[in-house]
Amino acid sequence: MKTLKDAWRSYESARTNLERTQRLGYRHWNDETLIPASIWDDEKFKQLESSDIVRETALALQPLDDLGVLVLFSVFEAAVRDHLEGVVKPLTIGFGHPILQDAAEDVLDGIRQGSFANKVLSPLQKQKHISPELSDKIKQVRDYRNWVAHGKREPRPPEIINLTAKKAFDRLKDFLGILGIAVEAELDETTEFGDIDEKPGSGR
Repeated sequence: MKTLKDAWRSYESARTNLERTQRLGYRHWNDETLIPASIWDDEKFKQLESSDIVRETALALQPLDDLGVLVLFSVFEAAVRDHLEGVVKPLTIGFGHPILQDAAEDVLDGIRQGSFANKVLSPLQKQKHISPELSDKIKQVRDYRNWVAHGKREPRPPEIINLTAKKAFDRLKDFLGILGIAVEAELDETTEFGDIDEKPGSGR
């Protein structure tokens, strides 16, 4: 996946299908009208119980938002760095003096692999391309992604706030839109799915 939209659709599809499977387990799996169904001829389903489906889908859903934030930010970060390098690099081609060439390479290295906060967000904020509020929101997504990537170690740093994948996606999409990176389809992207906190058996 190369775009934020691709990453979001992947997350959304995973969640939707896990929730469907979970619903199948706790609402329909023991329905007597399914007894003559051909599904029981499949080795993958012969010994499968309703409780197995509910338990395993719950386990899969539990970390999904964290994984979603991790993937969304990773795709977003790569897109932003690639975009900025593409904008800045042509401007450095005419630098004839070695000092300017060296300085330009330092700038490009910062864009490619430097601190996202210091080499990307801070310069954009200083030049008023993004607001301090949006910069802080993106930093919160980055901090949460880093915390998840390092095993959610305790004690939890005070700057780490809980973020769902949907909240992260909305923030990242806004940033891409301001920089003109996102395509129109990404800017208009909307999603609908049920309450993800709803428990099995709640009459969904």
